[in-house]
Amino acid sequence: MPPVKKDLIKTVKSTELRGYSSQSLIIIIGLALILLAAVGTAIYFYMQYQRAQTELTKTTQSNEQAALIEEVGKLIVLPTNEQPTVATVSDVNRLKNQSFFIHARDGDKVLIYTKAQEAILYDPLANKIVEVGPISLTQVTPTPKGPTPTPAPIRVAVYNGTPTGGLATKIGLEITQKMPQATIVAKSDAKQNYSSTIVVDLTGKNQAAADALTELLGAKLSSFPTTEIKPKNADLVVILGK
Repeated sequence: MPPVKKDLIKTVKSTELRGYSSQSLIIIIGLALILLAAVGTAIYFYMQYQRAQTELTKTTQSNEQAALIEEVGKLIVLPTNEQPTVATVSDVNRLKNQSFFIHARDGDKVLIYTKAQEAILYDPLANKIVEVGPISLTQVTPTPKGPTPTPAPIRVAVYNGTPTGGLATKIGLEITQKMPQATIVAKSDAKQNYSSTIVVDLTGKNQAAADALTELLGAKLSSFPTTEIKPKNADLVVILGK
């Protein structure tokens, strides 16, 4: 048998190695494509999950805020035609220098009504209104052309003649916002319910302020009811009605 030439053996081995390398390369490329497809699918489903979680969180927060507003609305008449901004007291020690937060505690909710310029501090654990106060917004007002007379200070007592709780506080706040010269010296419940709101000029010397109050509240001037107790140190009395 004739001997196999060395060059022929080398050619066969080289051909076999090239075939093996090609097969390995194909397998590696295939595995890489499968891995990329798997990674892409995982990323897609992860993004879908994150999007669903975000939407769920927004829906949950919206439902919680609606439930909070409903609970507060059972305790006090809330401003209409606007949704409040809701904040949570997280560190009451940093707020103690503000009178609005004197009786606050961590976890209390603050409902801020921008249009009505009113803030309400609510304790969800005790389910009670802790404080109601005005908020001041910076506004640019035109400079008056001439001197404007300063209205004389006026002392006002507010009686709630309706079954609605917290109405005297709310209306008292509205009066001081619209009439800066007014000071609320008393807030209490009336002895009976009234069908309409009345304004009483106790001294008979505050006609202009009494007219301003009747226009502001859609009320009417009246004499002081004999069933009620006259407040001390008040010039005008507002008795709220339905």
